[in-house]
Amino acid sequence: MNPLITTDELAAELAAGSKLVLADVRWSLGGPPGRPAFEAGHLPNAGFVDLETELTTHATTGGRHPLPDP
Repeated sequence: MNPLITTDELAAELAAGSKLVLADVRWSLGGPPGRPAFEAGHLPNAGFVDLETELTTHATTGGRHPLPDP
């Protein structure tokens, strides 16, 4: 299953009562942290995932936000 779907597919899944796992990873290079925007409003049952603390290794090589090892 592809983890990325269109907005129409998401709407159909939510309307059908599907038990999707939604990860809200809001982040902006020059902007504020994403949690306040998430708390102001998000898709039903979505969980906030912080890019800086949960999805980045902070390694000195591999780009700005290298993914952690599986």
